[in-house]
Amino acid sequence: MRLTKTIGTIKINEENMKKRFLLAVLATATTLLFSQPQAAALTTGEAETAIPEAAKLYMEAVPLAPDSLKRAQLLNQAEEILTGVIDHYPDSLEAHRKLLGVYMLKQDYTNGIRTVQNAITLSPEDPKLFITLAFFYEHSGALEYSKAMLDQALQLAPNNKLATDYQTSIQKKINDALLQSSEMHKNPEDIYNKSKQMIKNADRKSVV
Repeated sequence: MRLTKTIGTIKINEENMKKRFLLAVLATATTLLFSQPQAAALTTGEAETAIPEAAKLYMEAVPLAPDSLKRAQLLNQAEEILTGVIDHYPDSLEAHRKLLGVYMLKQDYTNGIRTVQNAITLSPEDPKLFITLAFFYEHSGALEYSKAMLDQALQLAPNNKLATDYQTSIQKKINDALLQSSEMHKNPEDIYNKSKQMIKNADRKSVV
């Protein structure tokens, strides 16, 4: 009984830690995406008004249900505005940051990866961008790439706790995937024998 309670407590603690970690990642990404850039300031009044308008559309979409048609429309409008700005002003780091937020909500990880890669060329010393890229890679299933981006983030900011914790989480996922793969590639005869033994044990219990 005590062992069962202990295992249950461990599982609950792991789930709570995962939830807190994901919230931390999203909070950092939001701070990153909607902070003011230090470079590549826009030079036209049209673009200066377009970017805040896209941000407004984004914020209106945030509280809506993921399958909401209105949400999809707002995000598509924001994406159209920001991609238009970037087409005319490819050095606009601010537009790239806000477009990342849109792709994160849309769960468009392919375009998210492409956009954050472009943002990194504009600000290669920003560890937050590498953490964001790691997030997109993780949700695309590319765990090794995700870990590599976190390695880069920690080279830029060795004491970044979010990057350290995130790296630990990704490494655990990689290890679990490797373990699962090794189990799948075990000798088929061994698997067959174990299955027979399990059936025998089950039969014995049913007889008893």
